[in-house]
Amino acid sequence: MRKKGQSKGIFCIEGLWSQDLRISSSVVPFLDLLNLNAPLEYIHLDCATAQEFEFYLLKWVQKRYDRFPILYLASHGYASGVELGKDRYSIEDLGTFLEGKCANRLIMFSACSTLGIDKRILKTFLRRTDALAVCGYRTDVNWMHSTAFELLVFSHIQKNEFSGRGIEAIAAEANAIAKSFRELEFVMVTVKDLEPPAS
Repeated sequence: MRKKGQSKGIFCIEGLWSQDLRISSSVVPFLDLLNLNAPLEYIHLDCATAQEFEFYLLKWVQKRYDRFPILYLASHGYASGVELGKDRYSIEDLGTFLEGKCANRLIMFSACSTLGIDKRILKTFLRRTDALAVCGYRTDVNWMHSTAFELLVFSHIQKNEFSGRGIEAIAAEANAIAKSFRELEFVMVTVKDLEPPAS
C-alpha cells in the first residue's frame, strides 16, 4: 500500500501520434509541468509497436519501478483499446498480459474512446490484473480539455493513499472534477466497484 504523502510517479508509454515523423507531438511538456508543480516524478517512453509496448509493460511491473504506480497510456484509441503506430492492443489483451501484476497500481488511458465499452469488461480487467483502478474516456476528446482535466486529477491523486479507501476518495475527487468536463465522458472503475452492494 502506497501511503498518503508518498509521491506516486507516472510511468508513461506514449504511442505514435502520426506516421509523419516530422510531427513531434508529445505529452512530455504536460509531464514536465506536473513534475515542476506537484512535484511528480515520471518516466516517459515512446512506443510504436505492440512488441515495444509489452517490453515496457514488463519493465513497469518490476519492483524497481514501484515508485511509479500510475501507468499513463497516451495514444490514439478506439473502443476497447489503444493504437500503437500500425498495431492495435485491446484492453482484454492488456488484462491477460498483466494478469496478477498490478496490485496497488492505477491505469489511465489518455486515449479517445478507449473506455466506451461495457463496465463489466473493465471490472473483469480489474479482477484479472489486481489493479486498484482503471480510467479514461468514453468518447473522442479535445486534447486541450483532456490535458487540463488530467492536470487536476493527477494533482489530486497525490493527496490520497493507494489503498481501497484511498482509491475511493480519488475516484470521488476525479468524478467531481469531471463534472466541469462532461464532454470528455470520463469513467473510472475501482476495486470498490467490485464489492457486492451492502445489504
